[in-house]
Amino acid sequence: MSSRPLRILHQISHMNQDSAQSFIMKVYRNVDRSKVQFDFVVHTQNPSDYDEEIRALGGRIFHLGKPYHAGRFGYLFDLKAIIQQEGPFQAIHSHNTDASGFTLLIARFLGIPIRIAHSHSLREATFSISPNKMSRWFKKNMIRRLATSWVGSSQTASQALFGFQWMNDKRGKMLRNGIDLSLYTNRITKCVSLREQLKIPLDEPIVGHIGRFSAVKNHRYLIEVFEELLYRLPNARLILIGDGALRPQIEAILEQKGIQNRVHLLGIREDIAELLQEIDVLALPSFEDGLPMILIEAQAAGVPCVVSDALPDEANLKAGFFAFLSLEQDAAIWAQWLLKAIRSDRASEEIRIRAVQQAGYDIKEAATELEGVYMAQIG
Repeated sequence: MSSRPLRILHQISHMNQDSAQSFIMKVYRNVDRSKVQFDFVVHTQNPSDYDEEIRALGGRIFHLGKPYHAGRFGYLFDLKAIIQQEGPFQAIHSHNTDASGFTLLIARFLGIPIRIAHSHSLREATFSISPNKMSRWFKKNMIRRLATSWVGSSQTASQALFGFQWMNDKRGKMLRNGIDLSLYTNRITKCVSLREQLKIPLDEPIVGHIGRFSAVKNHRYLIEVFEELLYRLPNARLILIGDGALRPQIEAILEQKGIQNRVHLLGIREDIAELLQEIDVLALPSFEDGLPMILIEAQAAGVPCVVSDALPDEANLKAGFFAFLSLEQDAAIWAQWLLKAIRSDRASEEIRIRAVQQAGYDIKEAATELEGVYMAQIG
């Protein structure tokens, strides 16, 4: 075998900070880069958040237009040129489900032995941007036929793309979007804590929500719930982490209700592991959300969770206080459960870390597994 590392070409829309992108980068940091190296085909001409780190780790970035903008044939022609000119590549790892079938087709035509289709979320796996049923059926069947490995981050995401019998196929593999457990095994001592920054006294409980400001995250209902909690805990605080198109609307609602001084909007943050240490309960009243990684991180940190029952059962790792509630329940009921969560005892570090590992969310193990998939056909 060559002393050079095998090059793996990842196909994805962009490499900004997002769920799938964050997972890829965590794997990239943990694989043995003397054996495998990552390159990226992205569907944007703009710089992305992770570009600098990718290049520092030895990766290359190739910019293409979006498949729909460039036209299918133009996109495939450009992708073919990259593979031929910049390879050889041992594997194509496609994370963009809508374009995966055509990417895998080119990879097969060019003789790339390992072709991976990766289903990261329920929304993408159902091809929500493709309203035509025949188009969705065609794309899914291309992926199923052309991929040598079907990789899913959750049961729901895998079933949506590969079918309900996906685990019975030898190509099917569960690969959880793992986390770095070392961030949660020792309490981090910061020079200035979040409470100090925001001037929140230690006796004021903090309700946290982490997610983009979009309709599916249901911020409006969360504010109703928090308003009910304030009747029971007048000194409570709400912290909203994230950004998005609906943020101005949420800010307006807070002002209308006159509770803006009890709510803090922190925008996009990179220090999530540290912030979780200061949150007393995580609330996620989403209409639908696949399996949000923030729930795994929260349980690793020992944060009680109160979430919508629209989320999958597998979100509960049984690592501490965890409650599923219906969105049809009155906001007052949600507020009562938030109060229970705030007053609950935290699970020990040993219990929660073991629960996360047993559920398959250790990023070091995920990186090792994926490395094995890449090297499976090397003699």
